[in-house]
Amino acid sequence: MADSFFKELKRRNVFRVGAAYLVLSWIVIQVVSAAVPALHLPEWVNSLVFLLGAIGFPFALFFAWAFEITPEGVVKEAEVDRDNSLTQNTGRKLDFVIISLLLVSLAYFIWESRFDEQRNTIEPVENADQTSPVNIESENKNSTEINKVEGASIAVLPFVNMSSDKEQEYFTDGISEEILNVLAKIPNLHVTSRSSAFSFKGKDIIISEVAKKLGVKNILEGSVRKSGTKIRITAQLIEAETDKHLWSATYDRELVDVFAIQDEISAAIVAALKDELGLNATVKKRDMSEVNLDAHNEYLKGRFYVERRTKDDLETALKHFKRSVEIDPNYAPGWMGVAWATSFLSENNYGDTLHEIAVSRSFSAAEKALELDPNLPEANAIMALIQSNKGNFQNVTLFLNRALELNPNYADAYAWKADHVNWFPGWLDKHEPKEGLEFAAKAVSLNPLSVVANGNYVENLIAIGKLEESERVVNQIIDLNPKSTSGYFLLSEINLSRGELGKAVFYSNQGIQANPDATAYKTYHAFLLEQLQLKEMAISSLGNSEREKISILRIKNDQYELIRYITANYPRDDNNLFGKAIRAYAELLAKNYKLAIEYFLQSKICTICDALIFSYIQMGETHTAENLLIKRKVLLNKAKNAGVTWWIYTPGNFSDKAPVDIVEMNIEYLGGYALNDIDTAVNLLSKAINEGYILELKYKNDPMYDKLRAHPKWKVLLAKSNAHAVREQEIFLKLQSEENNHNSLEISN
Repeated sequence: MADSFFKELKRRNVFRVGAAYLVLSWIVIQVVSAAVPALHLPEWVNSLVFLLGAIGFPFALFFAWAFEITPEGVVKEAEVDRDNSLTQNTGRKLDFVIISLLLVSLAYFIWESRFDEQRNTIEPVENADQTSPVNIESENKNSTEINKVEGASIAVLPFVNMSSDKEQEYFTDGISEEILNVLAKIPNLHVTSRSSAFSFKGKDIIISEVAKKLGVKNILEGSVRKSGTKIRITAQLIEAETDKHLWSATYDRELVDVFAIQDEISAAIVAALKDELGLNATVKKRDMSEVNLDAHNEYLKGRFYVERRTKDDLETALKHFKRSVEIDPNYAPGWMGVAWATSFLSENNYGDTLHEIAVSRSFSAAEKALELDPNLPEANAIMALIQSNKGNFQNVTLFLNRALELNPNYADAYAWKADHVNWFPGWLDKHEPKEGLEFAAKAVSLNPLSVVANGNYVENLIAIGKLEESERVVNQIIDLNPKSTSGYFLLSEINLSRGELGKAVFYSNQGIQANPDATAYKTYHAFLLEQLQLKEMAISSLGNSEREKISILRIKNDQYELIRYITANYPRDDNNLFGKAIRAYAELLAKNYKLAIEYFLQSKICTICDALIFSYIQMGETHTAENLLIKRKVLLNKAKNAGVTWWIYTPGNFSDKAPVDIVEMNIEYLGGYALNDIDTAVNLLSKAINEGYILELKYKNDPMYDKLRAHPKWKVLLAKSNAHAVREQEIFLKLQSEENNHNSLEISN
């Protein structure tokens, strides 16, 4: 009976149909498995295809048993005369089909094995020291020749998360970022920074257009699918101009191999770009055997949030970073993350933590990170920022240089260095203003879509009067992010440097609307409103924070209450450098010049400022004042000779940005103060006002300028300034009215 049933199955080609179905299903599953990540389809497509294939198998067997294909079509097997049955012919055809499918499967297997072998030959074999995440060796020492090679540039786009769990987004971003970090350490390879590359996350893109925006010739893209302890990473390197695929690979591994996969991908990219790089660069395999994957996982989550730079996201990032170091107290990147998030949560940045507390906590964490891994670029860069906040300005350059030595493509480090150039006391003594522009330009080349990098670049362009180029760059920033607060305030500064105060206030108002909680920007905006003689509007624009209260008292010219409030609240402690500068200002108003000098010097940010020089004059220390004025003149002349027209540099000069003519006027005013001869200063001020300059609040209220206000020409100068203010006020109110009408129409539509 069983033998008869078996023969009948064979006669009806059930076995052949089953075999053909299984082979064909395997081929379809392999094709779909490769197509899903390439086409950025959801992961469940693979599961659906497998499920449909499994469901279809018994139906295929049933069809083979119950039906037969005849010249008249498909008919039930029971209705076919056995003498006229074509099952034998059908069986031979099925044999050919099965053989063909097997040949296709064999070809696919050989092709896949060849690429596995190719990847194995690329994989590096040497182990690096654990404290150095990736070591790069160059066998070609002719850097001049290397620099002539074109095309050695790449952007690593965020890999697509193909996992069903969208919470794994941080893990996918982490894979992309760590590959980027490996490549960034390769000499003479230009690697676009994370923030610019990741700005295209989740968008439909055209590779050639993305490459043009990022200023690179090659693009790496890919996908990550994580399921339990299994991980599949697909990556492809594309030459943007030709859309040619230089290299591609798929990695199916255990999750514990994730670091090795990152190294393999990086090594494969270096091999693919070898001709373009013009050197033999080798990515050594990292020894990550002692890294706790749970700690690393929490670190990746923290990095995912810290890049967003909002208060809520930074607080979330800090929780993950702290969890990372709780799991593994010896994990250096986790401590770096704690320092980073804590520093950025300062009231001077994106949060509301008291500045001195944030500095103290971030310093301890950064110190721990560097103790565990002195070769971690991010830890060196974050320590540089903290050293700046502590007033240790000499150390800032040391740590930033070290960060750039470890990672030549570290865009943020270049941006922070450009910012440091403009603020570091003593920088202009030994360097040229153009160096700040060079650092800022380098940061933009590495991170062309970064608001921070472009902001520093624009500041330096404004300084040398390149206002059209500045405006073009700022408009690009706003195009990328229409709610960019810093973008609008840069537009405000551009117009302020042109002498167009009405437009400057209009754009600063746009910035406040984009971010109503930005205290530093709000106080800047309020003082501009006061310049426009919109005193009540200026006061109503401010809130209840300490700095806003101080600004309100200054605008009201309530010096008694201002002195009382500042002396009661500042400095908060010995580390509160900014608070010491504010306290010095209050002591100057109270005519306690000795205390003012002490606090100014302790602040470290007002070591040759106008207020300090004035305090020395009032104390009768004219020799000290004269020496500081000589130094101020040397720095001013150096800047003017370099083409600077707008003063952005603060080498120990706690002052506002202003036209260089006004900076020169202040120097001449202090130089003539003790001699009761300020005519030169008044003439410079008269020239500036005739060209459209509008007097700032301090010249109208501060005791330091009492002799200026007592000068015979003061009333005429004040009247001209007020006339300019009225004209610019009308421009601002008109622009604001047009903007309000435009917004009303949009709402009604």
